[in-house]
Amino acid sequence: MVVFVLKPQKPVFSVQTVALDAYQLNVYSNSTLFVSAVASLVLNASNPNKIGLRYSPSRLQLYSEGLPMAVIRVPGFFQPAHSNNNSLTTRVLIPLVNVSQILGGAWLQDQQGQNIVPMKLSGDIRVSLHFSHFTLPKIKAALDCDINFEFRELTFLNEVYINKTAKDFLASFSNGSKSFLKKCALAIYI
Repeated sequence: MVVFVLKPQKPVFSVQTVALDAYQLNVYSNSTLFVSAVASLVLNASNPNKIGLRYSPSRLQLYSEGLPMAVIRVPGFFQPAHSNNNSLTTRVLIPLVNVSQILGGAWLQDQQGQNIVPMKLSGDIRVSLHFSHFTLPKIKAALDCDINFEFRELTFLNEVYINKTAKDFLASFSNGSKSFLKKCALAIYI
């Protein structure tokens, strides 16, 4: 009965900006490039539901061709009912990634000649539901997303390589941006 009255919908998250905070490039054997980096990822969160959602802090894993690339730390936050445009800053930690291996295998060209990187985002998220003045028990959701990323939108990548500094490198994305195409699945645990 509750499901019919509340008509739950999935909250919507979109990428607003990516800022490179720090990075380190290492070249081994004059041909293998490794990168370590820290970035800030600002998300826009919208909740079309009649209930508020409180998220516990989470860590999500980002993979490319099955290889771990990054950990995304998402802080705990509250999404009020019927809310739009809530900004949320997350931290992206890239411990040590073999860029040469990714460039050699993961970059694909689609029919329009765009350079696409397929990635997978996964992790568990704990959420408590807030309805009126009541807090319902926490539920656990397993998130699994397939993401196709158009790397040319991040124009600062060439500048980072040339300038070797992370100052002021920021990429912004509109809500209708074709840079990130995602297909996500959620599994709910009680």
